[in-house]
Amino acid sequence: MTDSSNTDEKTAADPSANSGTATGSSTDGNAGDSQAEPMRDTHFDFQHKVFSLPGAFFCADPTSKDPVLNILLGDLKAALAFPTLLESFQIEQGSHDERLLEIVEQGLAYVKQIRPGEQIPGELLDGRASWTVEDRHRRVAKGRLTMQVVSSMTGAEMIVSDAYQLDQLVEDPGTQARLKLALQKLADKLKLTVNAEQYLTDRLDDLAQELSYIEALRDRFKHIRKMEQNFAKLITVYRTDRVFCSEINRMQGLIKKPLREYDMIFDQADAQTGEIVGALKDIHATIQFIRKIRDDLRAKLLEWEDLLKGWDSVMMERSPRLEHLQKATYRFLASRFIETTVWKRGGG
Repeated sequence: MTDSSNTDEKTAADPSANSGTATGSSTDGNAGDSQAEPMRDTHFDFQHKVFSLPGAFFCADPTSKDPVLNILLGDLKAALAFPTLLESFQIEQGSHDERLLEIVEQGLAYVKQIRPGEQIPGELLDGRASWTVEDRHRRVAKGRLTMQVVSSMTGAEMIVSDAYQLDQLVEDPGTQARLKLALQKLADKLKLTVNAEQYLTDRLDDLAQELSYIEALRDRFKHIRKMEQNFAKLITVYRTDRVFCSEINRMQGLIKKPLREYDMIFDQADAQTGEIVGALKDIHATIQFIRKIRDDLRAKLLEWEDLLKGWDSVMMERSPRLEHLQKATYRFLASRFIETTVWKRGGG
């Protein structure tokens, strides 16, 4: 999963953590259109001069999580909450700028920063993702879907987790022959008669494109599980520090809750194409559901991203940097995933 300024023919566009743009196939656009009327505004073209100040950008406040506009006033850096911004600069309710601020607040669920003048995230325009995936994620998604079709239509279920093995299996002439047979059976079930094989191939490509984002997110979420594995290593590294090890033990308990939650969400995404006939019968609804899961997972991942970058690069040896990262992670986990018990007073 990458953030870059490059786009390609088959993928949603690039926003990176700072912006959101979207290009994609007509099928993707239609799926988005069937859910809601496309947004008329396509860019954050604010009119008030405050939004054109050098270095202006929007983000979520680290503490309150509310959206703020960050600006430079001379040597002073200011982070203006939206109520303050509206009042201080006399931005009227219902105005063009006030409406765009509402869209900014929605857009920050998909990207970490938004700058005035940038394109509105694709998720809000027509449903397409505002970030890109790598070719390997597309290959895995296409491979999994191909094997799913072959399994469901021929009864020979095959579960392959290794990406290289999946590539080899999909390209195997025997698999291709079984796929052709499976597409014929699928066409019969869907009562398709005209150009059935080409139609189904195109629709499966559309589904694979959508599922490639789920694969990219699955790949990145593995780093949260790796973080959990690093906790166990830290107990060995800091075995003589009782306070540190006690906090790590609590962190190990706290991280289990989000790991279970995310596994369930990925299971939901996988199940959506488990019954391939139903998925293709109403492909627009299928794509909308996949995109909803994609956006939910993406929003959750953005909260972890700074910590994941830290854990991906830190050495598992005693250091002030590692201890600072551990403290930040403990605060993050405790503020979001602590288990609470509600006590009720007994009575008749």
